[in-house]
Amino acid sequence: MLNRYYRLKKESIYIRQKGRSFERLFLYLQSMNKPLTLLVACILFATSLSNAQSTTGTRGLVKAPSARMFEDGTLALGAAFIPPGYHKRTFGSKKGDVVPNAGLNTFVTVNLFPFMEIMFRYSHEINLPVTPITQYFPDRMFTARFKLLNETKKWPAVVLGMQDVVAFFDTNAAGGGSTPNFASTYLVATKNFNYKGFNIDTTLGYGSDIGDIPAKEFRGLFGGVEITTPYLEDTQLLLDYDATYINIGVQKQFFKRLHTMVSYYPNYQKVGWVLAYRYKMY
Repeated sequence: MLNRYYRLKKESIYIRQKGRSFERLFLYLQSMNKPLTLLVACILFATSLSNAQSTTGTRGLVKAPSARMFEDGTLALGAAFIPPGYHKRTFGSKKGDVVPNAGLNTFVTVNLFPFMEIMFRYSHEINLPVTPITQYFPDRMFTARFKLLNETKKWPAVVLGMQDVVAFFDTNAAGGGSTPNFASTYLVATKNFNYKGFNIDTTLGYGSDIGDIPAKEFRGLFGGVEITTPYLEDTQLLLDYDATYINIGVQKQFFKRLHTMVSYYPNYQKVGWVLAYRYKMY
């Protein structure tokens, strides 16, 4: 009984000390900028995180795709908010330029087979009316991803990705015509490692032009890591380089179906998010 009493007393003191540590940490966070404060808070206290859904609508990190796929028969419906200064215009004389308006990617992603993922995405520039006067219509695109190799003890999983696949069949797309606003063809590999209790999922890929279709995203080397620490086993930190920018994020899954991610873009010091609902069809 005495041993149990002293053990409980010791645990109570530890909890109070830990609480004071978190209190001091939050006082420090209040002196930081709000977007970074939100991100750090999510990293510290999020739970049950798994299965990253990138802002592009496919499996991946924050933005960069990975070689991970959901189980076959998985359907995901979701949206990703792209902060102002990060979204690109998809029409007119300023096509391809970063604009001050925010963007919203709404997507449907389906894994028909263990080796195949397809995604339809509707990318809308917020605060830009769809009218004959603006001559603006949100971008629509299909993406197809194929797993070439499964991960083994020695070798990574490898996926071939074809983003905006309609461009490959549109004669106007050659040379960067009107269609391929987000075109990309890439190979990406992902391998999981464990180091002193840390679970590290590493991704490295390369995207390039194919034929006459120029790559608009993931052109060159891209990659990143998804990290789970032994101290916060239910928390995962995402860090990636999408061949243009470095992005940071944390993710959380509720009820094994509702997936959320908060992303932070150091280049703009702004926050974005992803919200998706997943359903196992069969």
